[in-house]
Amino acid sequence: MQFDRRFILLLVCSIVVSFILFSGSLTGKFTLDDHGVIEKRAELRELKNLPEIWISPWHLGGEWAGNYRPLTLASFVLNLQFSESTVGFHIVNMLLYALNIVLIFYVVRKFASERVAYLSAILFLFLPIHTEAVASIVGRVYLLGTLFSLLSLLYLFDKKYILSSLYFYLALFSGDFYISLLPVIGFLLILNTGKFWNSVKLGSLYYGAPLPAYFLCRYLALGKYAFGGYGFIDPIIGPLAFAPFKERVFTGFTHLFIYLRKTIYPIDLSPDYSFNQIPLVANIFSSPKAIIGMLFFAALILVVFRAEKRLKIATILFLIPYAVISNIFFITTGTMAERWWYFPSFGLVTLLAVGLDKLITKNKKWRIWIYGGLAVALMWFSSIIIRQNNVWLNDKNLFISAAARSPNSVWARTNVAEGYFLSGNVEKAREELGAALKISEKHPLALYVLGQLSWKDGKHKEAEEAFKGAIEYDAHGRNKRSLYRGLALINMDTGDNKQALLYMEEAVKWPPAGELETILKVDEFLLKTIKEYSNRNIQSYTKEDVQKIGGLIKVLRGF
Repeated sequence: MQFDRRFILLLVCSIVVSFILFSGSLTGKFTLDDHGVIEKRAELRELKNLPEIWISPWHLGGEWAGNYRPLTLASFVLNLQFSESTVGFHIVNMLLYALNIVLIFYVVRKFASERVAYLSAILFLFLPIHTEAVASIVGRVYLLGTLFSLLSLLYLFDKKYILSSLYFYLALFSGDFYISLLPVIGFLLILNTGKFWNSVKLGSLYYGAPLPAYFLCRYLALGKYAFGGYGFIDPIIGPLAFAPFKERVFTGFTHLFIYLRKTIYPIDLSPDYSFNQIPLVANIFSSPKAIIGMLFFAALILVVFRAEKRLKIATILFLIPYAVISNIFFITTGTMAERWWYFPSFGLVTLLAVGLDKLITKNKKWRIWIYGGLAVALMWFSSIIIRQNNVWLNDKNLFISAAARSPNSVWARTNVAEGYFLSGNVEKAREELGAALKISEKHPLALYVLGQLSWKDGKHKEAEEAFKGAIEYDAHGRNKRSLYRGLALINMDTGDNKQALLYMEEAVKWPPAGELETILKVDEFLLKTIKEYSNRNIQSYTKEDVQKIGGLIKVLRGF
């Protein structure tokens, strides 16, 4: 790749279009995972902590999630050196998106015509399903990982294996998902050299040899969660992890259909697809979506073995990355997510570009209709992207959109309920919570909100039972500190100080979530206060005692 006039022109055009499409996200605040990954992490504010980042999990206190993405975290550190404002984060995301468009052109040009390369880049640029990866700040994982993956592929085609390997590992340190690039590289080495054992040697030497160092870093950051397993997966967020293999396969084909449909017809994009928005498929013949997905998958397998080289490469670039996110061959922490589709869609749009190129070449009279239809489609896609940016402006917009687009998701409905409760709209909170509990009665957050609502109504026994239920179903113990604290406060509210002390002593055994120093200090003070009143009867309280305890409860109920 040369930094010639065409490169500069492509980059400028991509930046301009990217900023037009995603400028609506510039005012977006931290949302969802942004809070635990960036906003509440003091260590990201200091450059001196960069070495520590390389042995840190992705989420704050989140070894359980099994995610290791130090290079992306390092990029957030650099962002924060300039400003705490989220504007800078969004600008970087848009620039990365634009640069990826240019790299797609140059990578595709290595195995296909210039027209196919332009079509691939343009199609990729305007896909609305990419909005989550760009407008969500933590979506940078996929922007940065794809950037380095494309550079790795570019140098692979040029047979510059050292540079290609370097960029592969930069992609892998950007996001764990990019391990999928390794088998892609293996296939491409075989296609390029035509010699299997030579390809194995090249792959082992340049790409395989450094893997132990990566896995060591990963282990230092994640400990026992470094290499997966069911222990870190939330059954609400990732129900497929607990399903039989047959159901994972059939449901994976359903997901493939949904991804394809939302790529072509993106009218109902959603930030959430957790339980039970997409029901598990036990019998493939009961699901037309699964059948269509399976047929498409099978057709692509045939393409790999029988089609021309450019189609083979495009298919490999799609199939292997999709296999990683499908939950068919590898267990992931969720069901599906639009941001996961970012890298696999590169291969998909290239397949589509090859198809369009064939149609144009076959009959030049169709050219005007194909280009005209494409222009109309891209204008429609642009309008969807611009509207979809609003979803990611704040948590409120996001949760409301998730509940509207994924009405069968217990996670989405519960978060909307919690939002209404915190804003004082108790009736709407009850309405959304009722819908959530109909989907699942075992969701910890739903039970927590139920406990809060019951407490507010003076139903202390019901509140306590709800909190206990939330503790029972909190598989990872991420929220047990706050739940036991809540139980302690409920019992203080009823005057059972001895039981309150037992709950608070249990609470401090669990790791805190959020701003660690703040919560630790608060809990230290709360434990001290409860001990002070543990041997006293509520009838012995003075007016000052009532005010002190009542004020403390009022302040801490939000924790």
